[in-house]
Amino acid sequence: MSASASTAASRHSNPGRSQKLSRTVIHRALTGAAVGRRPRTVTLGRSRIGRPLGHDVPAGRGGPGRAGYRGASSRRGNGVTSPSTADPVASPGRVPAWLRSPRRVLPVTVPLLALVLAGLVVHTGGRHIDLEVYRFGVQAWLSGGDMYGPLPETSGHIALPFIYPPFAALLMTPLALVPWTVAWVALLVLSVLALGTTLYVVARRLWPSGGPGGALAAASIALPLALAVTPGSPIDFDTPTDSVPLALDPVLQTIEFGQINLLLMALVALDCLVDHPRWPRGALIGIAAAIKLTPAAFVLFFLLRRDVRAAVVAVVSGIVATGIGFAVAPRESLAFWLGNPTGGVSGSPFFTNQTLEAVLVRAGVDGTARTVTWVLLSAALLAIAVPVVRRAPAPLALVAVAGVALLASPTSWSHHWVWVAPALLVAAASAWRARSVGWTVVTLLAGTVFVVAPHRLGLPRAGEVELGWSVWQQVVGSTYVWFTVLLMIALFLRWRRA
Repeated sequence: MSASASTAASRHSNPGRSQKLSRTVIHRALTGAAVGRRPRTVTLGRSRIGRPLGHDVPAGRGGPGRAGYRGASSRRGNGVTSPSTADPVASPGRVPAWLRSPRRVLPVTVPLLALVLAGLVVHTGGRHIDLEVYRFGVQAWLSGGDMYGPLPETSGHIALPFIYPPFAALLMTPLALVPWTVAWVALLVLSVLALGTTLYVVARRLWPSGGPGGALAAASIALPLALAVTPGSPIDFDTPTDSVPLALDPVLQTIEFGQINLLLMALVALDCLVDHPRWPRGALIGIAAAIKLTPAAFVLFFLLRRDVRAAVVAVVSGIVATGIGFAVAPRESLAFWLGNPTGGVSGSPFFTNQTLEAVLVRAGVDGTARTVTWVLLSAALLAIAVPVVRRAPAPLALVAVAGVALLASPTSWSHHWVWVAPALLVAAASAWRARSVGWTVVTLLAGTVFVVAPHRLGLPRAGEVELGWSVWQQVVGSTYVWFTVLLMIALFLRWRRA
């Protein structure tokens, strides 16, 4: 019997199987799926979408570091797609071609960024009081004095203490040895580069199919938007103002004060989001925590996403970096770690302190009642964040940890809230991807809150007058806190059953 006759006989004997096979072949030809493979899908709550949207899931045994830190599951048939080939922003056909090509975007965004940087220079005018304090502290140490003792007044006519460990002082030494103009320009450039780096690695994880070029294009658009500022007088803590710059308030303050928050954020983002890093994952967070203790909270990111190895590396690298500080400045290290030079600013009622404890302080809750309430609220916030950090995509999980760290900390000045920049990029990507009205509203509200900074608008402040705020002033003066708590609750409701 010939091959054609055999095939015809087979079809005649089993017509149902023949029709099913024909439909399968046609379907796979139309969808581009390989014969013998199930279409890749991802399950979002109760809905099932054929096109993967790149949602990271907690990795199996061995931690996420074993699979490029994408949290890909090794189980078959569980409806979860490895994000290595997924696109969480949109399918390729829905992304404008110009956004995939830096050659089309950079000729517009680079001049815009240059204009924004010029605005920053005009706005700040070299007034960076925290950078002055860094230099005063390091110079006192290098001259044999006490870096944690009284320091000269800044150009703002206030005396501030140096509250960083000796390891940080060691890294800040170059800024103390060069002329003032070189120091503040160098820190400004480093801060902008750090913010751009953070936005790049976030965009790279949000939109893996866009490649490095797509991430560069997206970051080059987001960076000027985060830094845009109307030239004017610097921040004045004594006189309430109704003027609103265009920049994100935490980012603008960090640059104006000469703070290092953007540098620390970049270290954390690189450590958590870069695929296959050339350094042991966790090392950068350990170094950041040795500079300033707050980044140690991001060890939770590794633990909740089952990357115990990275968490251990973070702890070890932090200890090693702190040990270097003890080696170069043993007396100062003992003074810092045993003398608690930062204790004077803990729980401050000052209006720019945007934390849970600061809300309690301004509301008049004192003593043991305040401590117990603060601990309980922080524990509840952490419990709410756990399913988000475990199940959400890595960029969203990272900014969720940042939200917990900022709210639960005894002191989070408004310039510490620089994590709003990558958070807005995550929200905008989610709105684009899902064509979601909800995510669009969240993005617009967050942008408004952190640009306007309502706690700066017309409220009595300084000199502990915040302790006498009325109820409506308490609400307006702690907008960062209320907005973030509500957003964390919404994320919990979204991801608790994902």
